[in-house]
Amino acid sequence: MPADPMTSLWADAAMPGGLRWRTLSPADAPLVVEATSEETAPALWGPRPVGPYTLADAGNALREWDPDGGELASYGILRDDRLLAAFGLMCEPAQIAEVAYWVPPRHRRQGLASAGLRFLTDWALTSAGFRGLWLEIDPTNPASVGVAERAGYRFDRRIPGHCRSWADEDPAHDTRHDCLIWVNP
Repeated sequence: MPADPMTSLWADAAMPGGLRWRTLSPADAPLVVEATSEETAPALWGPRPVGPYTLADAGNALREWDPDGGELASYGILRDDRLLAAFGLMCEPAQIAEVAYWVPPRHRRQGLASAGLRFLTDWALTSAGFRGLWLEIDPTNPASVGVAERAGYRFDRRIPGHCRSWADEDPAHDTRHDCLIWVNP
C-alpha cells in the first residue's frame, strides 16, 4: 500500500544529468535568495514579495511550506548548491494535490520545469500515495501551458475569474483572472 501523503512529503533523489531533487526546508533560505536575485515578478508560491527575496522572506516562505505540517511542501531541483527550479505541493483531502512551479529567470527555457513536474508527478503518484494532481494556470502564460503538456497533464476546464491578480492588497479592490485547470491522471 502506498504511503499516506499527509505524512510522507519528504523526498530526496537523484535526477538525470547530475541534478538532485529534494524537499526544501528553512535551511535552504540562502538558496532561494540567490535563485530569486534576478526575479522581477512573484516567485515561489505567493504573490509577495515581487522580485528578489530577502533572507527573511525566503525563510518565512519555506517555514510556511514545512512538510512536517502534512499539507504543504516545497521541492527543488539543485545542481551543487544552486536552486535551478522549485515546485510546491498543496495537499487536499482524498489524496489529491495542487502543484505549482517556478524557475529562476536565468534557468528558464532549459526544460527544467517540465522535467521537474514529470519527476514530482511520478513520485507523488507512485511513491507518495497521491491519487491525482492538478495545476492552475493563468491563460496568459503559454509557457506554463507548454510545461503542463510536456509533463503529461491534460486540460480539464477553464474557471472564469477564479484567481486574484494581486494588483491590490485589498481583495475588495483587486481584479481577478480566469484560470485553466490541468490534471494528471
